[in-house]
Amino acid sequence: MIQTELDLVLPTGEVLSHHTIRVAARPELVWKAVLDADLAASPIARALLFLRGYRVRALRGTGTFVERLEHFGFTRLAEIPGREIVLGLAGRFWRPNGDLRFLEDSSAFHRFAQEGCVKAAWNLRVADTHSSVTELSTETRIIYFGASARWKFRLYWSVVGPASGILRRSLLSAIARRAETPTA
Repeated sequence: MIQTELDLVLPTGEVLSHHTIRVAARPELVWKAVLDADLAASPIARALLFLRGYRVRALRGTGTFVERLEHFGFTRLAEIPGREIVLGLAGRFWRPNGDLRFLEDSSAFHRFAQEGCVKAAWNLRVADTHSSVTELSTETRIIYFGASARWKFRLYWSVVGPASGILRRSLLSAIARRAETPTA
């Protein structure tokens, strides 16, 4: 099994979701499409983000996809340019605003262990298959801090999890389309 940056960042986290798509483009085009991605591009994604109470405008500003996510509240935890980016978030996601905690850097993310909260790490990974296609994947892992956080998050995820899966698959598909039809 290939070790990923996500494995290094959150090796013991519970896997919440994993999605993979094969893209008919070279890895460097897929990576460029990752950086140009827009999480709120599709009407479905905008609706799901709105229903969750997130400020869609924060995700649609200027900068790369990763920079917009950082502006939203994610922390960049690890990156191998052209291959993988890992972002993290902590808080009480089941609350209306997510009760997010500001984590300045990866060290703050690793130290974070506040009772009653959870922390999650999310990656986007581009893997060269040595053929005419590239594998693009995303995985999300989580760690709970306390039985109460575990119970509340599980209840929250039973409602939000399916929509999150739709959002992530939509993101991967949009990245694939952009990589497969680059503009001149």
